[in-house]
Amino acid sequence: MANESFMALLDDLCIAQIAGEQRYEYLHGQITVATKGFDSSKAKIGAHCDFKGKMFSAMVVSEYNDAFLLSMHKESALESVAQLKKYGVFSKVEIDLNESLYAIGIAGDMPIKHLKVLFPTLSNEHMVIASNEFGQTICFNDTSLRYLCYLTEKGKQRLLDISDTEQFYPCSSWNTLEIKAGIANIQAATIGQFVPQMLNFQSINAIDFDKGCYMGQEVVARTKFLGKNKRATFLLETSNAQKIEAPAGHNIEVKIGESWRRGGVIVRSAVDDLDQLRILAVMPNDTIVGSVVRIKDTNKELTVMPMPYDLLS
Repeated sequence: MANESFMALLDDLCIAQIAGEQRYEYLHGQITVATKGFDSSKAKIGAHCDFKGKMFSAMVVSEYNDAFLLSMHKESALESVAQLKKYGVFSKVEIDLNESLYAIGIAGDMPIKHLKVLFPTLSNEHMVIASNEFGQTICFNDTSLRYLCYLTEKGKQRLLDISDTEQFYPCSSWNTLEIKAGIANIQAATIGQFVPQMLNFQSINAIDFDKGCYMGQEVVARTKFLGKNKRATFLLETSNAQKIEAPAGHNIEVKIGESWRRGGVIVRSAVDDLDQLRILAVMPNDTIVGSVVRIKDTNKELTVMPMPYDLLS
């Protein structure tokens, strides 16, 4: 079994911050989930889209110290923050990167026990938040129990001291659990390629279809109500994946007769400590679980696995 007990430094994430008295109304008009009347005790997954409904970024949204925190893959964060700033000049908001918090992922009984020393009110309820002077934690409890943490320098050092360790695991440990949970992201190679439904965001409560207008809302709504989405995200797995590269934006091929044809696009991948490669790829929504595909320009074949949730329309 792969190691699912760790404290990982998520150095592939970036944390943006939106403060100011109009932050609720402003962000409400920019992303796929509601922020008016935001429940500060819970976080949300959401998407930031262009006017065509194509995603700049996928994000986790929470409130901390009178501001919204938006954690995104660092490659998409720069574009997303630039777009948010572009329209933010018309509202009373301040938008920037928060460089005082460290994104850390935690899973496993002992690491969670250590985390509870910093956050005594730690919950195991999905998307529930705990915050204090050490930072903030967000519980994920879907296919695994894990915590996305934003820790201050003091909180980070305190966690290391309690855990009697000098360093964190790499982010691949966290990314493996995220991929197994079917949570896709946007990286540089996939900015502007997908509407949220292609990443199954309707299946993980990352789209509020009744929230009203936001950038790209008309396209996202039409995709749902007119049944226009023909693609979805699927989980692919293979073992013995040493030295196999599967970067975001790279093509997945399917076999048709004796030939291999382009059949999808990689959006996220990770190799665990047992050398098992897992990929989330956008493919035709009639892709059959159990079918075999391969990474373009390799002979490495992967199997399409069941998703941990229903693929809603």
